[in-house]
Formats: sequence, C-alpha cells, structure tokens
Amino acid sequence: MLVGYDANNVFRHGGELGEWSRNLVEKLASFHVADFRALLFSTRIKSAYKTYYTSYANVSTYVPEGSSKLFPAAWMRYRLNQWLKDERVRVFHGLNEELPYGIGRSVKTMVTCFGLDEHHQTSMMDSMLWRRRMRYAWKASDVIVAVNEEVKQQLIDAQVMADKIVVIGGRTPLELNDQMVQQYYELYKHLAGE
Repeated sequence: MLVGYDANNVFRHGGELGEWSRNLVEKLASFHVADFRALLFSTRIKSAYKTYYTSYANVSTYVPEGSSKLFPAAWMRYRLNQWLKDERVRVFHGLNEELPYGIGRSVKTMVTCFGLDEHHQTSMMDSMLWRRRMRYAWKASDVIVAVNEEVKQQLIDAQVMADKIVVIGGRTPLELNDQMVQQYYELYKHLAGE
C-alpha cells in the first residue's frame, strides 16, 4: 500500500491539526510496517520537524530543493503529478483539508475535513483563500472523510454530495484512536482497489 500525502500540516503546523496529522502517519507507519509506505509532500519543513520521520524506513519526505524553493506552490502543483506517476501512488490524502491544484486523475484522492469553522485562519483574505481551496478539494476528491457526524452535516449543508462522505471519528474532532487508524488504512485499500 503506497499512499501520498499533502503533508503541509505535518511539517508546518505546530497545533492540534499538525499533531493529529503526525499521529495518523506515525501510527500507520508503525502498525503496517510490511505493507504500507507513505510519501509526504510538503512545500516547507519547520526545523522542529526536520527529523520527525527519519527512523521510519516506510516513510519518505519530498520538499522543494534548489530554485524550486522560490516557488513552492508551483513545485507542488507541477512536480507532484510526475512523482505520483513515477512512484505508482494509487491513493493521495490531503491531511490539511486541501488537495494540490491540478492533481492528476491517475490517483484516487481523499481529504479529511475537521469542520467549516475556519479554525486556523488569521485574516479575511486567508479565510477566503482557505474556503476556495477547500471547495476545490471537495470537488476533486473521490472521498471526503468527516471527523464526526456534525462535520458530515456541515458538508451536506455546503452542497457536498452525501455519497462522497465517510465518517471516521470519535467524540471530539481531533480524536484519533487505533480503530480509526485502521479505518483509514481500510479506506486506502478500498480506494486502491486492493
């Protein structure tokens, strides 16, 4: 099982969303050592997380290098699809409620949605851009994971087709237990056709 991730939350977000994302990847990598490999794509890595996954043989990290550092969003948009093809990635998961623009249809896509409360926005412009990126992800995704029934209803109220939504979650939006990790793994297998 080879899964690609939009891992900007993993390497750039020090709050609860970043912690949730890191926990999901870490648990998948340790629970399924023999049959799981994660490719983490991030436009930048904060120094606190540079060595976060170095002890995992089944986790690889991709970041822009050289002149690509000047235009990280373009790097993600244009280089990502080639890597997904080269590595034969069958599932791509947007951990930060987004998908890179222009992601190819050669891969099944999914995003995890924590709610529409704009919990990590700092300005009106940031909020508008976040909503635009999120709406793109809803449209481009094969599956949207809602972290609870309330978030599922928010998505339906926002005109997302109910048959695209799967609920994997607990009592609180950022809960992540071993059963949920296994549900993500089974969803990856389903999307990959395994």
